[in-house]
Amino acid sequence: MHPFVKILCFITLLLLINFLSNQMLWLLCILVSALAANLQFYKFIQVVKRMRWFFISIFIIYAFGTPGEYVRFFSSQYAPTIEGCVLGLLQITKLLIALAGLSILFARSSKEHLMVGLHLMLSPLKFFGFNIERFTARLLLTLDYVEELAVKGKFSFHHLDEIHATTTSLDVKKVIILRVQPFSFTDKLLIVTVMFGVLALLTFKWLA
Repeated sequence: MHPFVKILCFITLLLLINFLSNQMLWLLCILVSALAANLQFYKFIQVVKRMRWFFISIFIIYAFGTPGEYVRFFSSQYAPTIEGCVLGLLQITKLLIALAGLSILFARSSKEHLMVGLHLMLSPLKFFGFNIERFTARLLLTLDYVEELAVKGKFSFHHLDEIHATTTSLDVKKVIILRVQPFSFTDKLLIVTVMFGVLALLTFKWLA
């Protein structure tokens, strides 16, 4: 599959979660998470573990900050609401779907392929004076630098300045070649299907 189509499918997945019912969201979360764990179990679990406090914070904010019917067995002064708990779980579910989709995208594509897809997706911005080639090169160098630090286990916030200096200079000794592959018939069919699907969802949402 062409990297442009993969990125397009990921963006479509993010749009889709805003149109699904609660039951369909939970089912989609289970399916996408299972696929992500099957492709990259250790990395996906590590990402979820690093996000655990963020998930807990979201749940607490929604549970105690949303008006509604109080949960029993709690003091009425400090009790969470049933509606808040449901909304908190739904937000966590959406984030898990996004993380799982991103994990699948990285598992099925190399950084170079993703840069090709991103370059094609941003190419219309050339008409507004945006330097797509420079942006793509800087992003690829940033990913390489972060991956190198992550492997060494030495990445911290003070490295952000080093990343900025490295990508700003755009080391002339390093040549970045983006090999653009042609779209297959299946790729074109998926693009048309996704476009019609998104238009149908937006139309249905607007009419509802």
